[in-house]
Order: sequence, then structure tokens, then C-alpha cells
Amino acid sequence: MRRREVRDPMAVQGGSVARRKLGIELRKLRLANGLTGEQVASRFDWSPSKVSRIERGQSPTTPRDCRDLLTFYGLTEQSQVDALVQLASVSRSQDWWHRYDDVVHKQFAHILGLEAAASAVLTFEPVVVPGLLQTARYAEGLVLANGPSDNEDHVRRRVEARMLRQQVLTGPEAPRVHAVIDEAVLRRRVGGADVMHEQLMHIAEASGRPNTTVQVLPFGSGAYMPVQGGFITLRFADAEDGDIVSVELLARTLYVDDPREVATYRDAWESVLSTAASPADSLDLIAAATEEMKP
Repeated sequence: MRRREVRDPMAVQGGSVARRKLGIELRKLRLANGLTGEQVASRFDWSPSKVSRIERGQSPTTPRDCRDLLTFYGLTEQSQVDALVQLASVSRSQDWWHRYDDVVHKQFAHILGLEAAASAVLTFEPVVVPGLLQTARYAEGLVLANGPSDNEDHVRRRVEARMLRQQVLTGPEAPRVHAVIDEAVLRRRVGGADVMHEQLMHIAEASGRPNTTVQVLPFGSGAYMPVQGGFITLRFADAEDGDIVSVELLARTLYVDDPREVATYRDAWESVLSTAASPADSLDLIAAATEEMKP
């Protein structure tokens, strides 16, 4: 068995990231042995879906299951075995968003856990301001519009979770954020003119950060490839990790990691970029909309 380097699991932030890193390593070991997921499932009397969830980082792995898998795959280098078993232990830890399980649905929470490990977050949004760039008052306006039956505590907790999510943008390991938004986002009055004025000023300020780029798709730019809706792509420093795409639907979030599907979203992103105004021209569009929103 060819020896593989495994990163220090203690350097991994949160259970979601640990699950993804462990899943990638286990999948590579399975493929190196020429095994299918069905064969592994049969060996351990598991369902094939369990193997798939483990390898995709969607389910935690017990240290015992991890050790059994490594034995089956013939990994004998003790330091590597210990590192992966420790990664399995970390994979069972809870991320910050578990405190908000009642207001953040499971599929999107999984994406939140991975944002901290991403080297780049590419987000296209044709309808609303991307979550990483929202102000608290704008977020509250969206929450009230999308969940009019929510009680006051639920509204507060939804907004609080959105603001906590933005902590990923600070610190030395903060990802690069590239947001493309439709001009309609600048004109749609969420929460009223004063809320929008504050929100647009916030976007312009965020554009000045060294790790943040904002571009606008002007009304006059015509059609573009992903006319169906917005999406987020997470990219990781290790190219072998592969991109993950998140598409938020009305009642759930679509999690895309199949390379063929991800490639489609990569093409869509390139289409959006080729159509969007430059960052400098986008700031002019944001400034014009900000002026119109003066309360």
C-alpha cells in the first residue's frame, strides 16, 4: 500500500471539516484497493448509502468503524492509522451551528461547517444580497418575509446565526470571497429604504477588503447561463478535495459534489463573470443605488 500523507486532524476546524477530510481519505484508500462502495458495505453488513455518506462527509464515523475500514484497506503505517482514527473522533464533534438546529436546516448547516475550511467562496445571487454580506437589519427583513409565522425568538435566532456565519470572513485563514449579484438585488427594497441604504453601504465597504470582490450584473447585460437561480461554490486549497456547490431551494439546500455536476456550475460561474461589470464599474452601480435609497 502506497503511503499517504494525512494532515494533523487537530488542525481541522469543526466536525464538518473533519468528516469531509476523513471521507476523502477513505474514498482514496477504497479506490486504491479496487473496491466498490457496495463491496465495502457487504463486508461490514452496512447499506451502500452509509458508505456513500461517510465518503461524502455527510455522516460522522466512529473511531472503531474507521479502524476496521483501515484494516480492511490494508493500511499498516501506524502513524497514518492513528491520524485517521483521531480524525474520526474529531468528526463527531459539533460545529457552532448546532446551537441553531431549530432555525438552520440540516443540509445548509453542513455547508456552513465547510466554509471555514474553504480557500474561496464564490457566490452568485440574482435575488437577494449574499448571506456573507448581509447586515443584521437586512437579514431580519428577509427572515420576516420568508417566515411570517415565526415567533420573535425564532426571528432573533435566525438573524443571530447569519451574523455568526460572517465570522468566517475574519482572521488570517479567512477565505477569498467573490460575489456576483444581479442589479435587481440593489433595487429590491428589503426592510425599507433606510435598511437598503445601510445594506448597500455595507456592500461597498466590504468590497474594500483585500479578500472580498463584488461584481454586479447590470440590467443591460442581457441573459446569462444560470437563469434558474443562485448558488455558492466552495473551493479548497488542496485541489484533490474538489469543489462543493450549494443551491438553496425553498425548503432545503441542494448539496452538489459530483464532479460532472460541479463542472456545470463551474461553467455557469464563468458565464456570470464574463457578463458582470468590472469591480470598479460595479461600485459605481452600487453607489447610484445607494443614493436612490437615501431615506
